[in-house]
Formats: sequence, C-alpha cells, structure tokens
Amino acid sequence: MKHLIAFFAVLMLLFSFSGCKKTKEDLKFYVVPGEAVTASMGDSAILSAAKAEGRVAFTGEDLAGWLWEEHRVQLRNVAVKGGQTDGGSPLFQAAAGDYFVLTVGNRIIYTGSFAPANGSVKALKNPYIQDGADDTFYLLVDRKYAEGEDPRANTYLYDYLVEQQLLVSAIQEAE
Repeated sequence: MKHLIAFFAVLMLLFSFSGCKKTKEDLKFYVVPGEAVTASMGDSAILSAAKAEGRVAFTGEDLAGWLWEEHRVQLRNVAVKGGQTDGGSPLFQAAAGDYFVLTVGNRIIYTGSFAPANGSVKALKNPYIQDGADDTFYLLVDRKYAEGEDPRANTYLYDYLVEQQLLVSAIQEAE
C-alpha cells in the first residue's frame, strides 16, 4: 500500500511539472489604449486592462529573435502595418498615447509606451518601444542608468527567451 501511495505521489509531481512548461504562445505583447491605463494601477489591474480593453499585437510565435545586447526584437512574417504620423508604432498598429504590456503567462514583464513622434519629447512611460527596420523594434529607455541598473535587465524574461531559443547573436537583415 505504501508503494502504491508513493507511486501516485511521484506521478502527481510529474504531471504538475509537465503542465508548467512554457511555450512561445505564453509571451504576449498587448497594445492597450492610453485611457485604459493610469499611473496608480498595479500589475494585476494593468493585466486585467490589457486582457479586457487591449489586444494582442504579437506572441512569442511571431518573434524571429531577440538580440539582448541591444534589446532589439525581430519579427517573422510581418503582414500588416499601420500608419504613424504622431508617434505610436506602425508595427504594433499603436497610436500615440497607447501603452504596451509584455507578459509571459500571467506575469507582467514590462509596461511602457511607444516612441514619441518628436525626438525632443520624452516617452510617456519607460521602457518604450521604437520601431526599427521593416521587421524589427527596440525596447528602449530615455534616461541614463548605472551599469547593472538597466530596467530592461529582467532575468525571468532572459531565461524564458533562452528556454524558447529566441535569443540571437545577430539580427538577419532583409534582403
């Protein structure tokens, strides 16, 4: 009887570990209308707003690679682009004043805004996303920081990207 109980306990442990494995679909970039986010909101409220009022712009499946040193992200199969006249992001189809929320599962990694249209104007919130070439974007901050204090240095995200084989040593330029 003790062996049977031990067997079932080990079996339950194995099932619980296998159910926790992350996939590329667990990473999500949400675009949330600016009016849905306030400075006083905590992570759980921001996540609720992202799921209720935002939309998923990209998942880990859409990423070709993440160059960690530059926080430059390359997308695969970019099919639809919006316009950009007053800030925001054509890649994300985000308007000026919109926010992004990056999650892995139900864990918020970053919340921020999109690059302003005028370089002299600061981003609404740090970090912020700035479009790069046709299929890349950067996760940036608009302030100086001491070594080791980069607000983008999230070890949970880094470990996830390693696990999903999304870290790259170079971005492939379009031909």
